Amino acid sequence: MPILRGKKEIEEKEYLTDAFGREAVDFIGRHKKEPFFLYLAFNAVHLPMQASDKYLQRFAHLKDGTRQKYAAMMSAMDDAIGAVLAKLREEGLEEDTLIFFISDNGGPPVNGSSNGPLRGFKAQTWEGGIRVPFLMQWKGRLPAGKVVDDP
Repeated sequence: MPILRGKKEIEEKEYLTDAFGREAVDFIGRHKKEPFFLYLAFNAVHLPMQASDKYLQRFAHLKDGTRQKYAAMMSAMDDAIGAVLAKLREEGLEEDTLIFFISDNGGPPVNGSSNGPLRGFKAQTWEGGIRVPFLMQWKGRLPAGKVVDDP
């Protein structure tokens, strides 16, 4: 499947999770003086299980190769999200930016993920398949640490 910038196909040389983070940081830099909407949809952690050596080395202690790749891919995504948040902070936009983190539902057993201690996995209606991590941040507007149990 090609990667597009607008309607033009591009060839990306960098590990895609890192590239998505890089592009998001660049977008914030270019639009910092105006209202903007940034939708950053990572393809990690999904099949195919691929990670760069930089991230695989962080988890060399994991002997299960699939679990090692899963952890490496998650770590890469975490770093990219951290870079985006750091850029917002650097540009003085953190307090004025509503941030959502919404994840996919449940991990499948084939990619090294774990839904424990919940029962079930992706595509099942047990809690391990249907729970979705969802976080929001809007400093100064949303109270920190508030948990809402309503759907």
